[in-house]
Amino acid sequence: MSTVRISDAELVSKYVQGHEPALERLVLRHADALLHKIYLKVQDPELTQDIHQETWIKFVRAVKAGEYTEKGSFPAFIHRVATNLAYDYLRKQKRSPELSMERCGDAIMGVEDGHMNAEEEALRNQWHADVKLAVEQLPEDQREVVFLRIYAGLSFKEIAEETGVGINTALGRMRYALVNLRKILGVESV
Repeated sequence: MSTVRISDAELVSKYVQGHEPALERLVLRHADALLHKIYLKVQDPELTQDIHQETWIKFVRAVKAGEYTEKGSFPAFIHRVATNLAYDYLRKQKRSPELSMERCGDAIMGVEDGHMNAEEEALRNQWHADVKLAVEQLPEDQREVVFLRIYAGLSFKEIAEETGVGINTALGRMRYALVNLRKILGVESV
């Protein structure tokens, strides 16, 4: 028996028409990615849950007020709402997100998850600390692209949508970020 996956656009359309289970399917479909994205920005599990709920409340309110239009992709829209809410919270707290850069460091260094001996683990931990410090020295726009590409795993098209810039701008920021990371870390090629 083959099941047909209903697209996000179809689910949104059904929800706009009053079919409540469509919203539940959208929430379930996007929960993991949204929770992960929010947590990476705020680094607080309870706050992550609150912002996740507020993201969906904003979507529901927009639909009920007739303000939601189906332009662009739904995932880009819902991720943008979540990101804006997280940044709003961080602005209110007057702090910037502390990025966990372990995966970023591994990606830059070319390390894959696996079993390591104590020495390799110590070197890896030092590398993570060095990469985190280096990434924190990047300009905000470059730091965001590095984070979204390497840590969050977004494509450059998704990064462009997420940050509200063109794809070439996102690519350029990543290129300059890598050049700057090479200089900061003293690495020949990253």
